[in-house]
Amino acid sequence: MIIGRGMAPGITEGEVLICNQTISPLGEMSKSGIIVSGPCSGKSFKDKILIFKGGRGSTVGSYVLLELKYSNNAPAGIINEEAEQVVLTGAIISEIPMIDKVPIDIFKEGDTVRMNGKEGSLDIANIVEKDVTTVYLIRENKILLLKRSDKVSTYREQYGGISGYMEKDETPEMTGKRELIEECGISDAKLLKKGKFVYVRNNDVLFRITPIIMKTDTEDIKLNWENSEYRWVNLEQMNSFSTVPKFKETFWEIYNHS
Repeated sequence: MIIGRGMAPGITEGEVLICNQTISPLGEMSKSGIIVSGPCSGKSFKDKILIFKGGRGSTVGSYVLLELKYSNNAPAGIINEEAEQVVLTGAIISEIPMIDKVPIDIFKEGDTVRMNGKEGSLDIANIVEKDVTTVYLIRENKILLLKRSDKVSTYREQYGGISGYMEKDETPEMTGKRELIEECGISDAKLLKKGKFVYVRNNDVLFRITPIIMKTDTEDIKLNWENSEYRWVNLEQMNSFSTVPKFKETFWEIYNHS
């Protein structure tokens, strides 16, 4: 179950149409249910779960969605990264279920989605969801980067933090401390900050990652098989490394948040 923000009520299901763009209903949605500009130009959204960044354009666009509903050419549902008033109003008056606060990149073409626009929840068929904690470990204004070994199943040879699956009844801090001992031999880490979870899709697995920042006074690291090398680097230097998806932006979002 993926939780966004419920915007327009209703339960629906359908195949997705993913458009990595903003859309103005007036001028960019044809009366026959076709996107007429941008990356999705020429594609039909009729009876599909239409996924795009957000709306824009004239308030008349709200009535475009209503007209599409009357002509049976409307999308079955709408998912946005960030809703705005034109599309939201159109979804409400047209009774099209709508959710926002969901990242586009967790969907793949061919996915089937069932969504609840009132609760803000959705399911993607035939994927496995796994809860993960990732620790960003800090020591004297440096961050620990671990290079994932060629023995792990995902993101080999890329740099990241200390990650592990959350076990039943564990908090992110408990998972983080356990993984720090297993992967690095560190037992003195203290929690500094906890961020909002982020989603990362890898084939048919959706990782729901809770990021936390922890602090240690220990410099020496004892790696296990999961990582092939480690580096303590200045925070700004991290940007020059090839890291696992959403690693850098997630860190800076938490780190800079008061």
